Amino acid sequence: MVLNLLHVGQSRFKDKVSQAKIAAGILDRKIYNGPWEVQIDLTNACNNDCVGCWCHSPLLEELAMSKETKKKKILHDVVLRLIDDLHAMGTRYIYFTGGGDPFMHPKAIEIIEYVKSKGMICDMSTNFSLVTKNIAQRLVKSGMNHMNLSLWAGSPESYDATHPNKKPKDFIHFVDMVKYISDFKKKKRKKTPIIHLYQVISKRNYWDFDNMIEVAFYTGADGIDFTPTDVVPGKTDSLMLSREQANWLSDKVKKSDELILRLEKKYNRKIDFRGKDHFIRRLENIGVEHGEYDSNIIGSMPCYAGWSFLRILADGNVNSCLKSVRIPIGNIYKNSIKEIWENKKQQEFRKHTIDYDNKNPYFENIGNEHQTGNGCYLCCDNLGMNQAIHGEMKRLNGHKKRLVKLAKYF
Repeated sequence: MVLNLLHVGQSRFKDKVSQAKIAAGILDRKIYNGPWEVQIDLTNACNNDCVGCWCHSPLLEELAMSKETKKKKILHDVVLRLIDDLHAMGTRYIYFTGGGDPFMHPKAIEIIEYVKSKGMICDMSTNFSLVTKNIAQRLVKSGMNHMNLSLWAGSPESYDATHPNKKPKDFIHFVDMVKYISDFKKKKRKKTPIIHLYQVISKRNYWDFDNMIEVAFYTGADGIDFTPTDVVPGKTDSLMLSREQANWLSDKVKKSDELILRLEKKYNRKIDFRGKDHFIRRLENIGVEHGEYDSNIIGSMPCYAGWSFLRILADGNVNSCLKSVRIPIGNIYKNSIKEIWENKKQQEFRKHTIDYDNKNPYFENIGNEHQTGNGCYLCCDNLGMNQAIHGEMKRLNGHKKRLVKLAKYF
């Protein structure tokens, strides 16, 4: 019996051993494996200025990322050494994302190819605007597992409204490139990379929901994913949906089966509407007008991020979860990733989060850089993985627990 954490890629023996070791560690409150997933910010540089971005939105004004910070990137040889170390620790899943677009890193495609040469699962979030036909072909040939393509739109009008430095023609280019990589996959008889269009919803684009669904069908994408914008207080909170807008959109999402069925017939294909119920829950949360999306679920389960996850920023800082940027646990330019994974700060994070108590002052330190208070309540970006692990841990009875614990001897 092992945890079924995979949502992309093949479930292979090494994956199962890694998952079982993580489960055994949770049960024993010890560490027998590296993190299952590590998110790596290759660079802080970005060629977009999405209105809801925590780093590059023009609405941030003096809080926007400085020019010097934007220049930060992890050196090519450092990334390769990091991948080697994580592979040796049993990490199976590498996700490239961050304060900038991964393709702004000059060695992005070579790094992806290196991850795949190690037999690891590779995922990415990107605005896709820098992807050429050559890069698209290399992504398919590399075996890249999955890509979240940040679009925030279903038409040139909503793309223009959410990307101040872009033009409607850039939306057309995005659509054309997604169609190209989808067609190239078919030509090479490949199922990967699995492509999801990622839609961040705000006042500027919520009205374009139907078009957002259709563009996924039209481009040949495998699925679509929605989330409400995570705001910077006093800066981007003007993007938050009103209660009336959130209710309207929630109703649209609930009734979207009819639209999807019609589009399935039109395009003769299906798509994956990932996290539909999760998106509805966030829209209907009582604090949605204040940018609070997850207070109705946080605290209902332990947090397992301390056993399953790390994030490495472009400056080398290492965070225990996606919201713990205010309390880094180390830096890869000062210590090895294995030393950081096993250090006292990470142990403290595990201790507090596995027995989650929202009154614990420790959680006042969790949240994005310009937030205050318990950031877990606002928008927990590790929630999907946490729910998956919690579901699997609950299914472990006495016999299965004993089997899982045997994995620590592998």
